[in-house]
Formats: sequence, C-alpha cells, structure tokens
Amino acid sequence: MPLEEDLLRLKELDRNVVRAVCESDFEALSAAINEFLSLRKRLTRQRLEDSVMTVADDGARATLRAISGGEGLPADGVIAGLLESPSSGGGLEKFDDHELQELGEHLFYSWFSHYEYVHGLSELRPMVLRAGTSDAVSRLVGQARSCYAFQQYDATYGLCRTVIEASVRDICVRRRLLPDLGVNVIPLERHTWAALRRMVSSGQLEERLRDLYAELSVLLHGRKSVAGEEARIAYQRTLDVVEELYAANEL
Repeated sequence: MPLEEDLLRLKELDRNVVRAVCESDFEALSAAINEFLSLRKRLTRQRLEDSVMTVADDGARATLRAISGGEGLPADGVIAGLLESPSSGGGLEKFDDHELQELGEHLFYSWFSHYEYVHGLSELRPMVLRAGTSDAVSRLVGQARSCYAFQQYDATYGLCRTVIEASVRDICVRRRLLPDLGVNVIPLERHTWAALRRMVSSGQLEERLRDLYAELSVLLHGRKSVAGEEARIAYQRTLDVVEELYAANEL
C-alpha cells in the first residue's frame, strides 16, 4: 500500500480507536488497536529507511510528522493508558529482538560492518598540537572522523568547516584577541568570519584559510555532494591549516 494511503488509514484508525473508547465498544476497540499498532510499526520501519518522504495530502503529512516527532496521535495516549505505560507516541511500536536483528541486517549490516569502520578511521590521522585544544574542537574532529568512517562524506566535509570556525574562535579566546571594553569582552558572534580570520592569521596562511573555508562552504549552500576521496583530502587540508594556525599563534 502506498505511503499516503497508509498514513490516511492510520489517521482513520486513530479516530476509530478514540470513537470506540467513547462508545465503550470494546470489540471495535480491540480490532482498531491491533490494526493501528501493526500499521504504525510498518510506517516506523519505512521512516527508518527513508530520509525524505514525499506525501501530497495535508492530513497524511500531519500524521507522518506526529508519529515521527514524538508528539503522537490521540490513539497513542489511549493505548498507553490501557497498557498503563508512562510512554506514548513513538514508544508504542517497539520492535522485539528478532525484528531489531532483521532491521539491523537490512539497514546497517547490508552495506556496512566493523571492518569498513576501522578501515575508514585508519585513513584519517588525528589532529596533532603542541598544547591541545578546546573540548569543542576535539569533539568536532572526532565527529568528522566518525562520519568519514561511516561513509557519510558530505557530513565529514561540512564538519571540516565547523572545525576551522571552532579552532579560530578557540585561538581568539585563548589569546584574548578580542577588544576589551572595560569589564565586558565583545562577544565572538559580533565579529564577522573575515575579522576573526585576520585576528589569527596573515599572509599566505590567511589566504589558505580563506580559500579552504570558501571551498568547504560550497557544500553547505547545497551546490555539491562529496565523494570519499574528496572528503579525505578536505579533512587532511583542514588539519594541516588548523595545526599551522595554532603553531603560528604559539599555542
């Protein structure tokens, strides 16, 4: 059954559950709940597989958003109450161990394994600095490596830009490069990227930083997608320029 039909049927079943409760029609309630839970689970499986789901009908779209975002439908509350469960919404269609194993094999292990993950990590070196960096920069570098290992190359590429931004801000803070107006230091957010960049770099280093940042920004404006080798090179170039930035600022 097409997605939109499933969603409209779920919306109808939602009304049937509530109506059966109001009318104390327990036979109709049992039938509606069984079909509601079965269909809800099937829709959950589908949204696990699809990152973008196209639905023309307004009501069907609203139903999909409700069951996907934790808000849930009125029937969810009814069923949770009948089950005396504190949870509602997305928790109602929990998968058993067999279903989770089946989903894992289909959604994850069919295209990936720990071998690919370790191999991916081995292709990217860590950032190497004399005196370390902020927790934010360390976390972002780790996320970039993990995304690459999971073959999420667009994410790796985008995170490289964020690593540069976080590193520049970390250097500005640690070197106290921002103007001091009495007690208050001007917040980083009030400075343009170009102003922050010039605070921590100059000459060829500043040019490399500017050019790399511009290249990395193309992806975030939705004008390209990235392959593995391109992501790996971008990561390497990012670490090279960031390490040089810290060294130039004696950090």
